[in-house]
Amino acid sequence: MDQPLRIRHIHIESGTLNLHYRAPAEQAQDVADALAASHPESELSVTIDDEVQEDLPPLPCTQLWE
Repeated sequence: MDQPLRIRHIHIESGTLNLHYRAPAEQAQDVADALAASHPESELSVTIDDEVQEDLPPLPCTQLWE
């Protein structure tokens, strides 16, 4: 039986850039890992939590992270 899709809140911040999205848990983690690997010494901060709100836009291009 398939498990229900868990949706998470992903927050991406760097300087004045402050983005909030909702995304499937695995995709949110994949994005966070990719950003951390590609920007290891930057001010980039990515957090993932369960504070999902209905008005959050979906993570753009989620199919790229499947």
